[in-house]
Amino acid sequence: MESLSASLLTDLATSGRARFFVRLAFKSGDVLLHTGVGERRFANLTWHGVGMLGTVSEIPASDKNDSTSIRLTLHTQDQAVLAEVAENDPISQGCEIYLVTVDEHYRVSQSQLLESGYIVACDVERGDVSQIQLSVAGESERWKEARLNQRWNDATQKSLYPNDLFFSEQTTANKQNLPDTQPGNYIGNNRYERRR
Repeated sequence: MESLSASLLTDLATSGRARFFVRLAFKSGDVLLHTGVGERRFANLTWHGVGMLGTVSEIPASDKNDSTSIRLTLHTQDQAVLAEVAENDPISQGCEIYLVTVDEHYRVSQSQLLESGYIVACDVERGDVSQIQLSVAGESERWKEARLNQRWNDATQKSLYPNDLFFSEQTTANKQNLPDTQPGNYIGNNRYERRR
């Protein structure tokens, strides 16, 4: 989480009308929600209000970096929303959380991206009023497990992008001397071909 900008802090102190705007990057398309009511224009997009039915947990930020995941909760009676979550399987999909202030006409005044991460868990409780809770691992969570998140090889790349051969080609290239653009020279070794 970045420190808040001075203009956003000033607006929060004077107006007190803060909202969270959340972008969920589902496979079928972005879901754009905010914690106010009605539709709002922000970043040239239309965001849909969930009001008191949606909550964002405390966003962890500490110098000890002992963070937990951010929890996004939505209460709904709409079975179509539950079906949409089941169909899209939100695990490992991207998520952005913005802190936004609105003016007296509820137009966006100031905004800042608070957290950009990915969804690591999705819990659904069905009932008269069902609850969908998404757990988001943000930047602080990734820093906590930096070695795990920095490992990248051919297997991890192909699990996400099956047709991407970059890492396998890189490994192959590293095992052999590559011809230079100058005849008779090789890249990466002091070995020379017979010069003419």
